[in-house]
Amino acid sequence: MLKGKFCIETRDDEVSVKIGNKLKEFLLASNMKEDTENPDYVFAIGGDGTVLRTFNKHIDNLDKIKFLSIHTGHLGFYTDYSAQNFEKLFFDMLALEPKIEQYPVLRLKAYCEDGKLVGEYYSLNEITVNNHTGTTYAAKVYINGVHFESFRGDGLCISTPTGSTAYNKSLGGAVIHPQSAVYQVTEIAALNNLVYRTLGNSLILSEDDELTIKPINADNHRISVDHLHFNYETISKLQITLAKDKKISFIRYNDDSFWQRVKRSFISND
Repeated sequence: MLKGKFCIETRDDEVSVKIGNKLKEFLLASNMKEDTENPDYVFAIGGDGTVLRTFNKHIDNLDKIKFLSIHTGHLGFYTDYSAQNFEKLFFDMLALEPKIEQYPVLRLKAYCEDGKLVGEYYSLNEITVNNHTGTTYAAKVYINGVHFESFRGDGLCISTPTGSTAYNKSLGGAVIHPQSAVYQVTEIAALNNLVYRTLGNSLILSEDDELTIKPINADNHRISVDHLHFNYETISKLQITLAKDKKISFIRYNDDSFWQRVKRSFISND
């Protein structure tokens, strides 16, 4: 049985709240203490969006927390338990020793025209960049300080391995095992001509690679970090890497593999 302090984050719907109340009763009866500020364990009850909001809320203490999610939404890549079988978690916590899986996260640093750092963000799923006015997005793309390509199109999506099954997949990017220490850059509706030429395929970058994006027009920049959106009047440079000092840790009690979850979500339930 887990020991320490816990926090429960629920989506605001009747089913999620009811499950959260039952889980709280179980944890308190098991001599765990509730602590919403400095928990050892965070239980997210809802969909993957609930997990993303919970991740962002606890980002400053990410290295001290272990997460577990109960799925009550439509798609649950971060979850091992559903609303239909959530009580199995109680038996597993009493009888089984949990496995801890760690997944990488992205770090984004945004700079304005005078070189000042104007924003630093962390992402569990993906970062997308474009113009918030809806106009064509143009930028020079650098890998480890070396110019790689000039992009023009709707924008760029930079995803973690866990985020590879989200927006990245709908753009035609590769699905990557979530424990892989890599990240992916996928084009959003690229326009290729004599001036702007891109590879046309997703790029898989290592944990040692730094991606730099320099907008050709620095105005009206929109940065989306998971479920959050930030608009900037001017951005001169974006630097993106895997965050070597931060990973997210998930508690696992069963042998439901990532590839089984991929199959169940996109191919079949058998």
